[in-house]
Formats: sequence, C-alpha cells, structure tokens
Amino acid sequence: MEETVVPQPVTIIQQEVVERPDKKTVEKEKTELIQETLPRVFTILTAGGQGSGFLYAKGGFIVTNAHVVSGYTDVIVKNSVGREAPGKVIGISDKYDVALIQSEAYKNLVPLASEASDTKVGTEVIALGSPNGLQNTASIGYLTGVGRDFVDEYIYDKVYQVDVQIENGSSGGPLIDAKSGKVVGINSLLLNKNRRFGFSIPLYSVTPLIEDWMTNPMTDRQVAAVAGVYDYYLPVGSYGNDSDSDNSYDYYESYETYDYEEDYEYDEYTGDAYFYDEWLGDFILEFRTEYELALYHESFNWIDPYLAPGSTAYWEYADYLDEISGEGMLFEFLENRVTDVQIFDNHSIVSTYETFNFRNNAGQEKYYEKEKEYTVVIDMDGSYRIADVRSK
Repeated sequence: MEETVVPQPVTIIQQEVVERPDKKTVEKEKTELIQETLPRVFTILTAGGQGSGFLYAKGGFIVTNAHVVSGYTDVIVKNSVGREAPGKVIGISDKYDVALIQSEAYKNLVPLASEASDTKVGTEVIALGSPNGLQNTASIGYLTGVGRDFVDEYIYDKVYQVDVQIENGSSGGPLIDAKSGKVVGINSLLLNKNRRFGFSIPLYSVTPLIEDWMTNPMTDRQVAAVAGVYDYYLPVGSYGNDSDSDNSYDYYESYETYDYEEDYEYDEYTGDAYFYDEWLGDFILEFRTEYELALYHESFNWIDPYLAPGSTAYWEYADYLDEISGEGMLFEFLENRVTDVQIFDNHSIVSTYETFNFRNNAGQEKYYEKEKEYTVVIDMDGSYRIADVRSK
C-alpha cells in the first residue's frame, strides 16, 4: 500500500502499547490507517465554538453531535489541511446527540466505511478529531464497556465506554476500529468525575435517523426551531404565547419571503409582534458575535439575516465588508455590553458599549472604545432587524 502524505502532522495519543514481536509492522499499519482517515475528518466551526465531524456518505454528508451545531443553520467545515468550506445543517435531533451537515465542497470525496453491528468490549479503537482546537489528533485505546445509559441534555442509550482521550472539540468525531478502519461510534461526552473514560454513540443505532435526513433534509427554520435560538422572532398575532400553535416551526419564516422596497420605512410592519427589552438586548449581542465572524471571513452572509434589506445599516455594512475584503485587517472584540433599551411605537433603540482591537495590513494596532445606538424594527415576518447604527 502506498503511504498517503498528509500536509499537517499527525498527533497520536497512545494510551497503551502492547509489546509484540511484530510491533513495528502493527504500528505502521495503524499510522497508515490514521493518515487515510484524516482527510475525511473535519473541524466544525460555529460562532459559539467548535467540534468535530466525519464524512458519512458521498454527497458531502457529514455527521457530528447535535450539541456541536445546536442553534446554527450554517457552519464552517475545515478539513485536515486547513481548507475551510461552508456547510449547512440539514438534520438535528432534540432527543439524541446527533446532527447531519451537508457541504458541497466534499460531495465527491469517498466517505468512511461504517460498522453496521455491535462492537465488542476489548476492541482496539481510535478516536479522531480536534480536541482543544488541536487538529489531526488521534487517540488510541480500547472499547472498555457497552450498554451505558445516560440522560444529560440528550438521551444517550447503550453507548460505548472507551478509554481513549476525548476532550472539548473531540465531540462529533469518529471512533474507528483500529483494524478494519470502519466507524463504530460518534465521540460525544466525557465523564467529568473520571477523565479516563469517554463515551461514544454507536453509529449503527442512529443510522436510520441520519439516512432519513439525507432523504428528507430539514429546512433552516426547522433546524433553528430545535434549539429555539430565534426565540426573539415572534409570529404575527403571537403576543409571546404559542399555546394556539400546533407547529412550532411556523415561528421561523424564511428571510427571503418579503421583497422590500429600496427605501426602508419603519412603519412597513403593522402586525402584532412586539418589542421586549431582554430579547432586544440578546438580539444585538448575537449580531455582534456574527459580525465578528463576518469580519474574520470577510463575508456579508454572516450578518445579512440581522439587517433590514434596503436600510441604511444594510448598505453600510455591505459596503464596508466589500471595502475591507482582501486587505488583511484583523479585529478582536473585547467587550460588547448593552447599556440601554428604549422602545417606541414602531422601532426600538438599543444602546451599547463596545471595545475592540484593530490591526491593519501594515501590522499597526489600535484600541477602540465606542458607544453605539442600534435602531431595531420588526420585519414583515415578525423578526427583529437592524435598520440603522449610529455612534454616540
């Protein structure tokens, strides 16, 4: 077998080495297996953090944990050589800790093979992922228990217990059989009281769920509704009470459903959704988080859903991101704090205190301290949108 060369180094955490006469041969095969697997293992990046994932099926279908992508419909998928590509969450469970991403960038890549039945105690296994941000990490150990049941944020039924090292960032990565190379589980959680043990969801147990999402992908609003991340978007006539609704997904209308006129006016919306100070504050803080990602990736798409199309804020942010694209500027947000919320008949003003470091392409750094006022309006679908931003 010709050895595959991986541009980034492979970090192997060897839990236990059993001395054998043919040790060198065994270790070489294991290294080759890891190197062949890593191109199909990814770091999953969101505004809230990162995790891991792996290529489950051809077409760019990537499996990860639900808790890795919960609250996000769009993610960044980073491969073993550092290439970043967009990914879309097309399936997520509110019961089991599993989710499915699709990324067009990897649609022609051959997926990892999957184990279709139980894996036995004593099987040597390898966990791959990005623990604590360290890409291309492989941890070798053994499957030490089966049939473990837990209830945390999710239900973990009959999961595998392993003694491989699983840390923050490992979640969603594959657990593979060290001999066959097949994926036997999804690395999911660590027992805090004893960090020697980790737990992995048997892949075969969630295969029907994954393949159903492949055939019938969830919509953005269905994915968002699972986490309730857009709770500040109120439906027309709701008054904050969903007791009359039979389908919670009705609360999350598409951002493209309304064609705004070129000049946005605050009184375009005349429905029954309303402003609430706590939701307004959360909305602006979430926008600031997405704005930092927009600056980092030099992409307007990160903040487009937060801005009123055709408004002053919309064009100012779009023009600025276009202006800085390719200039090598770096922004480090230090503090984002809501200082005041004022609610009027057809708009609200959210005041903030913001600090950040800025470095230009010449390497010159400067510290900024600003107070801003965000004008927030209610969209035709009952969503909050930013129409104007001014510095005090």
